[in-house]
Amino acid sequence: MRLEAIAIIAASVVISVAALILWTPPPTEIMWLFILVAWILFVVFGLSKWVARWQNLYVARKLIHILSGGIVALLTPYLFSSPIIPLIGGIGVFVLTVLPRLRGDRLDWFQVEGNLGEVWFCVTWTIVVAGLWYIDLNAGIAAALFMSVGDGVTGIVRNLVYGRWSKGLAGTVAMLLVSLPIGWYYRGAAGLLGAVVATLVERWPKIDDNITVPLLSAVVMVLLGDRL
Repeated sequence: MRLEAIAIIAASVVISVAALILWTPPPTEIMWLFILVAWILFVVFGLSKWVARWQNLYVARKLIHILSGGIVALLTPYLFSSPIIPLIGGIGVFVLTVLPRLRGDRLDWFQVEGNLGEVWFCVTWTIVVAGLWYIDLNAGIAAALFMSVGDGVTGIVRNLVYGRWSKGLAGTVAMLLVSLPIGWYYRGAAGLLGAVVATLVERWPKIDDNITVPLLSAVVMVLLGDRL
């Protein structure tokens, strides 16, 4: 195993164990962690493989977006009383996605050579959900859903319309239509603006949209707060 992989695993274990010791969650929350991890493993190693064979790699990636990051973000405020379990879960899924790349043995039914989108997805999901827990959790959940569900639907629509990985207008419209109600539900008028920002930056090709969509929309919603 490469030194980088060993370092990532060691750091992840240390952070997770320290978090559990310092802020011990109730047993029911630990149970939900195992349930959600099992669901994510089923989506990544089972359902998405079938979708990749039925459709293609691009649709499989977007399915993972929606059914893993999206569903977990949706349930998180109802299942957990602190950011500890989302933090540990986010770190775990980050390790799951980055280790195959470090071994040079990527999960080729959804991981693309030279594209670390799914790795960034795990990192930014964890930042906006766990990192904003005590600051503005609604903004964090909305930002995670813009990336998970909004961008996920965008990709599926673009695949149906254009038949390829693209940044076409049809997908942008779909993302806006999905993201606006999410933004309104979680953050009101600030959420609507966050949805527009997420949709606009998703089209920007220079930086991976798994970085820009959640982080920039979260910043907008946190800064605006209840001012609108």
